[in-house]
Amino acid sequence: DYKRVYECMAHCVMLSPSIFGERARCWLRMAQSLIGIYANQQWTTNSTESTLINDTSLLECSLGSEDDMHNISSNPFPRILTCLEKAQNLSSGLKEGKDVDADLECFEASTLSLAYAKLELKDAAGALEMCKVILGTDNIAAIAKEERSKYTSESLRRRAMARLYACEAFCRLGDPNSALFIVESESSLQCLASDISAWNSTQHDAYAQFATRATASGTFSSTGSLDRSKLHASMTSRVAENLTADKTKGNVDNVFEKRVHLFSRLKEGDTDGAIAILRSGMGRV
Repeated sequence: DYKRVYECMAHCVMLSPSIFGERARCWLRMAQSLIGIYANQQWTTNSTESTLINDTSLLECSLGSEDDMHNISSNPFPRILTCLEKAQNLSSGLKEGKDVDADLECFEASTLSLAYAKLELKDAAGALEMCKVILGTDNIAAIAKEERSKYTSESLRRRAMARLYACEAFCRLGDPNSALFIVESESSLQCLASDISAWNSTQHDAYAQFATRATASGTFSSTGSLDRSKLHASMTSRVAENLTADKTKGNVDNVFEKRVHLFSRLKEGDTDGAIAILRSGMGRV
């Protein structure tokens, strides 16, 4: 129950601002709960297009208040952004100009979630900026093999997702050639999928293929390479088709309808819609 999680943590922050309010992960958990609320709304309505705006007037009420709970149900993004920015600042290692202990895991997670939120709000430039913060000096296309050992599996996953978000942001900014640099080679796609599927499970492996192949399909479509776009869309459809076969085995979990919706988008050739569905599901960190 994402609303209850958010409400509980919001009350903790309000009651103890000097303790809970100074913990970056408390703000991150609130943001993640809000993203969960939004994602569930998207699945329920089968919506792939966001019409939300960052209406800062919705922040005038107190965290967790009755008005706040009403606002997050209709448009959680103003609160998502403030929570993520607070988490990012508190975990960055800088506080009031002084060096403090950084929480790099929280910093990466909040920054990646900010990239997701900005894409939902159609702020492609802002999303790309957040992706570059995560990737730092890394080559935006892939991490060099000799450098991979210094990252945890979770950090590799976040960097892979940052690359996919950057890919979409480049396309939205009218620079598909930069996006193509990320997904052009089969080896890059396999590396991205492997990093995203850090949990070592069949379902996560398949979902990682969803994300990478659908992003590649949309990117090639943006560059006019329709044959390559159709190839990747077809590959994504096959993965979706295999997963939806769970229904006939009686092994249906609560994301089955989401898979069917994704599969129908791919069948219709709507790669942009498929990418929006994938991003909504992958946005939780």
